[in-house]
Amino acid sequence: MTTGGFRAVLVGMLVTVCLGAGSAGAWAQAGAPVGATAPVFAGETPTGGGSSTPIAARRDPPRRVDGAPGDWHGQPAGYGGTLVYSSGELVYQDHLFDAWGPDNGQNTRRLAIQDPVAALLPESYRLDPAIQYVPYEFGIPTPGMDIQTHYGALSLQEQADLSELRVGTERSRGLWLLARTTTMTGPPSTALLVLLDTGHPGASPRTVPFNANLKSARADHALLLWGSRGWVADLATGAITELPAGSVATNPSGYVNAIEAHITPASLGGALPDHFSIAAATGLIDPGHGPALRDLGAGAGLANVANVAFRTSEPARDYWDKQQALTLYQGTIDPFFAGVDIGRLLAGSSEAYQPGPGYHDRIFPSEAIISQERGQEGLLQHYGVYLPSSYRPERPSPVQWWFHFRGGRAHIAAALVPRIFQDMGENVNSIVITPRGRGESSWYVGRGQLDFQEVWADVHQLLNVDPDRNYIAGHSMGGWATYLMTILYPDRFAAGFPASGPPTQGAWTGVDFAHCDEISADGMSPCYTSANGGDARAEFTRPLLDNLRWVPQAIYQGTVDELVPVSGVILQAQRLRDLGYRYRLYLFPGQEHYGPPIQDQWGEGARYEHQFVRDPNPPQVTYIRSEPFEHAVEHVNAQGAKLTFHFDSAYWMSGLEPVDSAQGVARFDGHSLAIPQRPYALLPEAGGPAS
Repeated sequence: MTTGGFRAVLVGMLVTVCLGAGSAGAWAQAGAPVGATAPVFAGETPTGGGSSTPIAARRDPPRRVDGAPGDWHGQPAGYGGTLVYSSGELVYQDHLFDAWGPDNGQNTRRLAIQDPVAALLPESYRLDPAIQYVPYEFGIPTPGMDIQTHYGALSLQEQADLSELRVGTERSRGLWLLARTTTMTGPPSTALLVLLDTGHPGASPRTVPFNANLKSARADHALLLWGSRGWVADLATGAITELPAGSVATNPSGYVNAIEAHITPASLGGALPDHFSIAAATGLIDPGHGPALRDLGAGAGLANVANVAFRTSEPARDYWDKQQALTLYQGTIDPFFAGVDIGRLLAGSSEAYQPGPGYHDRIFPSEAIISQERGQEGLLQHYGVYLPSSYRPERPSPVQWWFHFRGGRAHIAAALVPRIFQDMGENVNSIVITPRGRGESSWYVGRGQLDFQEVWADVHQLLNVDPDRNYIAGHSMGGWATYLMTILYPDRFAAGFPASGPPTQGAWTGVDFAHCDEISADGMSPCYTSANGGDARAEFTRPLLDNLRWVPQAIYQGTVDELVPVSGVILQAQRLRDLGYRYRLYLFPGQEHYGPPIQDQWGEGARYEHQFVRDPNPPQVTYIRSEPFEHAVEHVNAQGAKLTFHFDSAYWMSGLEPVDSAQGVARFDGHSLAIPQRPYALLPEAGGPAS
């Protein structure tokens, strides 16, 4: 394995666990490393599809147009970009936080050059997300170009951020619609534009009315729905008719955020045919200019919608809006029509969705205590799921958790660091989970900690997981998360893999002395540096490394890391050595902080992790509970949420309580006489990637 022109060197003492849990054979050196891969370039993370299996039919009860979803019984698949029949509804679940509207031409022109190269050399696809990400993460200017990590030219149009769209019918073959958004506040400005292809296309593309700035070669009718009003346009004649009163209702209360509509056959000029197609998009209403969509400011002549439905094959990116933005720039949504089978709707057709191999955008409901109806902080949240080609839902699979660096998001690994899923997933037959952490810089404490707990519960309910083979890794802030989670929950993980990970929320130089903090400036001292509102002293993990008795660590660290001092990381590893715990420290000469995601080679660390299996019932348990540390996890980045965590148990020990509930530290170190100590080898490890 090479990186930055240097061979990765194994330094320090790589110690077998002196108080280990396992036979001498179990602690043997791992096999010779697989051949190295080329750094930097890698194939794109494949997006995953899925299969739908028919289940018992179920029909919705009679509906009322009231904006309340209670009479829609269908269930979305739980993954962004999916379309299923459920309870006689066609249910589409959209990707979250993707209402960025059309490209303004910058990405279209750039990709016109890059895409032909990627067609010849697929590994060069990384140029696309890298160009988007470099200005954001590194602050490198791009004169004349406003490059973002999304493709649309707008700011996030929160009230147009579609979360789901449902289609239904009844015996008379009218049309029922239910659209929901992640955000909707009163008075609601969310508008839903619907195009119908009932089998009467025009000879040439027709103009879509309502100030949409769209054309369609497929649609014969267009609907605009907002508040309690709706309009239908006959695209052949251009006639626009307002729907009868009571046809549309909007409910912005709580997190309902729904627009519901019933369009009778009379309003459509006749009953819907056995098969028709539908496309839809969301924008904002412009009530002062008739039935019209507001100009969203993307640019003259560009589409005035922000989010498009029925996008089932978007490539994995930060915000899954590439096809949407580029297609809207062309002034159409025709590629996103979905076919509707009236017979299946009337029969109550239902399907169970099973995700297949590849990467998925998992959608789940979060807790209200850490949710706000604004931006990306709503009740619906997401995380990434990679299923290897070996995954079978009928058998348990290992899980590799990967936590993003500061400035990253739930899908940044899939967008920018694709070999994470090859090295940590496909090559070791593991599911890979990438949480969002409730923000780009939460450090996985406060709201970020509760997000992890929610995602953990969802993963173990959703997928067939081997509970003894959970592994955890991350880069930078995600490397800190690896120390954090394995210290707080040592009985959940079999091994950890921190890359460029600081021992605290910020940095530690490796030194400490009395009154060090008194000579600090801007949160920096010769000892500790705090980051993003953290308390570097309270969140220092080194005093709690005793908890990692049964959780070996593979530590990646560059020698010239400009953000995480190598001196502190070496002393972090030295503490593991002094404890007699098993670990490996990989020092990369000449590598700076962003070396691991740029080089994108994780195979050695993943292979080291995956040789271990959690022992849920070990013969000895060591656990330290620090109240200052725990209170920091509760309060830092909580943003006012009253969070209470109780890190008072591990394995077969529980109820550990310090005498001083504010500043106390309690330690448990116990042996079970009922569990035999297994033999272990007192031999240091040797070798590694340079062997």
